Amino acid sequence: MKPQYILFLLVLIASCNSDRALHEAFLHPDNQYRPMPLWHINGRLTTSGIKEQLQEAKQLSGFGGVTVLPVSSKKQWGSGLICPGVEPTYLSDEYFDRYGDILELSKTQGTEVILYDEIDYPSGTAGGRLQKEYPEYTRKLLIKEEISVKGTGQIKLSRSDTTQLLMAVSAMNTATLEVLDLAAYMKNNQLIWTVPTGDWRIMFFNCKFNARDLVDYMQPEAVDKVMSMTYDEYGKRFGPYFGNVITKTFFDDVGFIFQEETWTPSITEIFRQKYGKNPALYYPALFYDIGAETQAARVAFYDIRSELMAEGYVKKVSEWTAARHIRSMGHPPENYSPNTVASNGDILKFYRHVQIPLTDAILRYGHGIHGFKQVSSAADRDDKPLVGAEVYGAFPAKMDSLTLYRTIMDVMARGVNFVVPHGMWYNPDPDKIIIPPLISHQNPQIGGGLPHYSTYIARCCMMLQGGARVSDIALLWPITAIQAESTIAYRNRPESADFANWTPPHVNHHVLSNLLTNELRRDFTFIHPEDLHNGKVTANGKELALNNATNSQHFKALLMPGSEVISVATLQAIRQYYQGGGKIIATELLPSKSAEFEQDEMVVSIIREIFGAGSGNDTLVSNAYGGQAIFIRTADTKSLSEALLLSDACPDV
Repeated sequence: MKPQYILFLLVLIASCNSDRALHEAFLHPDNQYRPMPLWHINGRLTTSGIKEQLQEAKQLSGFGGVTVLPVSSKKQWGSGLICPGVEPTYLSDEYFDRYGDILELSKTQGTEVILYDEIDYPSGTAGGRLQKEYPEYTRKLLIKEEISVKGTGQIKLSRSDTTQLLMAVSAMNTATLEVLDLAAYMKNNQLIWTVPTGDWRIMFFNCKFNARDLVDYMQPEAVDKVMSMTYDEYGKRFGPYFGNVITKTFFDDVGFIFQEETWTPSITEIFRQKYGKNPALYYPALFYDIGAETQAARVAFYDIRSELMAEGYVKKVSEWTAARHIRSMGHPPENYSPNTVASNGDILKFYRHVQIPLTDAILRYGHGIHGFKQVSSAADRDDKPLVGAEVYGAFPAKMDSLTLYRTIMDVMARGVNFVVPHGMWYNPDPDKIIIPPLISHQNPQIGGGLPHYSTYIARCCMMLQGGARVSDIALLWPITAIQAESTIAYRNRPESADFANWTPPHVNHHVLSNLLTNELRRDFTFIHPEDLHNGKVTANGKELALNNATNSQHFKALLMPGSEVISVATLQAIRQYYQGGGKIIATELLPSKSAEFEQDEMVVSIIREIFGAGSGNDTLVSNAYGGQAIFIRTADTKSLSEALLLSDACPDV
């Protein structure tokens, strides 16, 4: 037989063997792809109880492992019934003995364990130890103490709380909006100042320490301390299980929802060094309009906070896990909400170091659905292959199996390929479950169908993991537009009941998310405005390219949400894309102000250059290289569909 025929037969046999292996793997997917629910420990752990529940989780529910979540005794969601907490005491020697049982029994049966890093949530209290032992490392708040005065004449004002750190003291003329730094007039916590003519607001900007039991997520030494109490305690006891039984860690709700004034002292000096400006002249912008520099000042402060959130707790945790050959996983609060400034900083930056970005599909079916792409886009941004979802938390206790599947299909259609159901309960008595529903074979509503459900998820995750996204549309993440209009004083707004869902009226990224996904059935990826000028996303003729080593993406059009404020550097990159033949669709409102200081005129000039002198009306302009700039004031199904058609951003699948 000729050598080429032999080679052909060998290739054919190898191909058949590969197909059979894939078919077998699909029929019987590995545990790594199966759901790994939160296992709430709401009772006394015993070796026999652990063994029984772990075996049932695998054999009767089809789960691939568990995420061990100790809980404290507290009231049940909705009813107010008192539910039991974990025993033995969290982080005690006996607790770790039982945790060792969980690991050993999981190893024996071939399932995995995800290390949840706290008792209850949010992460970062070490079960209350941090606040008791190191209160200086807990949450800090920006507190404004304000007194109104009328010139002229000398005033003497003493600070009401000298335990707080004074970061700046400023005066603002309420008529002219002139801001003065009064630090030179402070002596022994007293302000002595001769007031000029006019009405003035005197503002002491203080940093309040120990405002909550949570760690200061933005202070590296604070994070080191709390991790020494939690992560390191697991690390020194269970090293041999890392990378085989313990495959992931889970942090929960790392952010500041309902305390949007969360701050840390280093922000003041970083502002001074980064922008070369006196922070005392700009702190008032976080509460009031200070004139032409208001928006740029807010963007500057909030961007620093976002960077510190990304480089603080979540980075430290991810470094810890990487050193042990496992992966960090977790989420901030309101990760799916349109205003992440109010809850976690900047969601696309937040996940920079996290190995598995995680979203929430909680509270009720459909809640947060327009924001799920924020988390998968963050994963795409940094070329991360896995996107997780914590699902079903606080859904109705009598949730049916249809809701099980509908929710999973929704999150997977938006980029999820790993699932953590919420959840199993060590004590499954309905009166002892703090947050419903019970996702377990013990739930008569759904228990019988869980093996099929788990296999369905495993097969989906097996097929989705390692895939490359095909997305024709880049949707600009409007973070600067939201930062520029966000004040610290959310509680004074009519919308204060739901901070994270407030956005400036013209910022419509969630409207566009809904139109693209649910109406036009078009996939998209949020791209960060900084990435248009830092090399991560570049213009390549008529395309925009997300330059990743593995999951690169090539976009046919750039879609811009309504925005009053945009970075000049971002806008310059958009102009370059347009001049090279790129297609731009802007909606609702064109930018007119700069995210940088003193650059508003540049923004107006570039917008006119791209969209023409009649900017503000529905328009379509083009250039000699095939570039198109379309502006539609009201984005709806019809107008957006027509704009995509005009821009040749037609789907190829």
